[in-house]
Amino acid sequence: MHARLTAFELGVSFPVGVLLALGLLAAVALTFREPRALPRGRFAILLMLRIGTALLTWLVATQPRWLERQARQIEGRLAVLVDDSRSLRVTDGPRSRAEAARALLTRWSAEAEDGVAGFRFGSELAAASVETLARDLGAKQDETRLAAALEELATGPGSEDLGAIVVVSDGAESARDAPAFAGEVKVHTVALGGAAPLVDDAIAELEADPVAFLRSQAEVRVVLRALRSGGGAVAIPVTLWEGDRVVREELVDVPAGGEAEAIIPFEPRRLGRAVYRVTIPVAEGDAVPANNDRAFLVRVTRDKLRVLLVAGQPSWDVRFLRAFLERDPGTDLISFFILRTTSDLTLAAPDELALIPFPTDELFREHLGSFDVVLFQNFDYGPYQMAAYLPRIREYVERGGAFAMIGGERSFGSGGYEGTPVADVLPVELPRVAGPASRLRDGCVRPAVDPVLGRHPFVALRRDPAASRAVWRRLATLAGTNRVAGVRQDMQVLLRRPGRSAGEPLLVVGTYGEGRVLALTTDTSWRWGITSGGLSGDASAYERFWDRAVRWLARDPALEPTRVTTDRERYGPEGRVRVLGDVADARHRPLAGEALRLRLLDGTGRELAAEDVATSETGSLRATFVAPAEPGAYRVVVERSQGDEVLGEEGFVVELGGDELADPRPRPDRLRALAEASGGRFVARPDDAPALGRFDATRTRVEGVREVAPFASPWAVGALMALLIVEWLLRRRWGRR
Repeated sequence: MHARLTAFELGVSFPVGVLLALGLLAAVALTFREPRALPRGRFAILLMLRIGTALLTWLVATQPRWLERQARQIEGRLAVLVDDSRSLRVTDGPRSRAEAARALLTRWSAEAEDGVAGFRFGSELAAASVETLARDLGAKQDETRLAAALEELATGPGSEDLGAIVVVSDGAESARDAPAFAGEVKVHTVALGGAAPLVDDAIAELEADPVAFLRSQAEVRVVLRALRSGGGAVAIPVTLWEGDRVVREELVDVPAGGEAEAIIPFEPRRLGRAVYRVTIPVAEGDAVPANNDRAFLVRVTRDKLRVLLVAGQPSWDVRFLRAFLERDPGTDLISFFILRTTSDLTLAAPDELALIPFPTDELFREHLGSFDVVLFQNFDYGPYQMAAYLPRIREYVERGGAFAMIGGERSFGSGGYEGTPVADVLPVELPRVAGPASRLRDGCVRPAVDPVLGRHPFVALRRDPAASRAVWRRLATLAGTNRVAGVRQDMQVLLRRPGRSAGEPLLVVGTYGEGRVLALTTDTSWRWGITSGGLSGDASAYERFWDRAVRWLARDPALEPTRVTTDRERYGPEGRVRVLGDVADARHRPLAGEALRLRLLDGTGRELAAEDVATSETGSLRATFVAPAEPGAYRVVVERSQGDEVLGEEGFVVELGGDELADPRPRPDRLRALAEASGGRFVARPDDAPALGRFDATRTRVEGVREVAPFASPWAVGALMALLIVEWLLRRRWGRR
């Protein structure tokens, strides 16, 4: 069947057309304010000319046009789109929404309609026959993405002959706005739920910052909803839990049928990942007890990076590094300059001196674990009776601390560290003999970047490794380096002294136990700032280098070679978890086409599932798996298939309710609006749904468009000019301006 569809459009926006019309009406109205000295006939002629001129001016300016579409009505295929999200498990009548949907699908499958395609949707769209949907509609998916499913079904492969889509859903879209759909396909909707008033106390929203600071107050925002009959407010106790410990409990007055907000403060007590829960009691007759218990994940860290800097004597290197760390508002610096030792001769009693003795016992016995990074800068431990405390530095690094030694005449072998517990920690091997072999090597040296490690954040002063090496070549030379005997196994030499076959190491980094270590065998890195700045006008390389160094030692996630995330922080049981990541090796080189192992671990580290995945050509990772059925905290770990090398990990929470059940109310108004907008049919109850063959599956296919724009021709402009000239001549002749 053929049809002709006509539409009217303006060449300008509607507000512009209205403003132009108002201006022209004002010009016409001015005609009535002129003196009425003219005869009535002449006044009427001028008035009609003014009205005609104004109307033609508006038509020429707005360029209205008529679009005539030649269309043909064709009989298209019918598709059934069924909601498979967890909100269908809600019972708000004699049976659950899922049971009502299965009964309807069973009736439709018995009709044996040919050519009817079936689909289920939730987080994603998946094909399934009507018979299969009637048999195993599980209602397990953790999201309801109706608008996305309609768009994919109506525009995807095979949609050319699709005439109509029958949606069976409760309308509880995950997005707050009503699902919008603009297409040639009709959408018929069958509403589920709403047979009886829903009784439900729920934690509708839960919002907390993903990062909290140790021993500092944090907050979680909780929105409660009380769906109950009758008026008046309902007092609902809200409890915040950390494990089995009650952190805080508050009483919130929630209006019946409405919502109320509560801000609950808490104070993290230990570093690391912490899981908190918010619960409310389950009232009698509550239709959805699962949304009375929700969890959130918090990464607890320090509000500032605590750095301990111990310098053996004042120097330019000490001055520049200390000034840089003090300028950083995110760094809490504790620094000590050693100006005298216990063996120094003085002419006054110790209690009369302004200088304080070095607080060795207080620093290294009581407060060492409170620092994120410890820096020894040209410092020798011998004169300060520190031999007994060196094992504590080794233990500090083994447990996850960060230690760096910076060169000078009192560092490395020159400082007598050979054979000490600190020597075990360092990424370089120290000379075995004292004397000249352990002293500084004189001479100017310009560091050479290892080409293999050009992407490491320490030396990547530019995005392109070649550009970074060019920047390093332009930096000022260093004056003197410490001698080392070699580099320990599995450590990374980022900068070398050029001119030799292998090159003596200048900057070496690595790990010891759970901590990180750094060795810089020079005390003249300050020349990268002031000297390079004086030569080139750019002194930023020094600060950029030390900013990366401190952040890398403190395990800043932004500097890790592999970054793994999940698309959300919280999921419902058996929800679909999407894992995204950019994977690189320890040298920060993207692992392209690499075979990896994706493991799912619970809070105790027990493996629940594993899957083999491969990275793309750029080293990106994309994977999907099903979340566990039990609530709790879980981790996704990415490791190499060979060698069990852990590359990255990310945590997430499984909760009973989740976002899907936060608001379980059916939305028949959304389904009705969707059907009316597309020319479809809305069915309020599944029992009232007709047979599938009774749904209109005709589709209007546009075969051509004819545009008529009568006022876009030169004749219209000529007519407008003629009217203006005639009116002007008559007004002049009859004594009007």
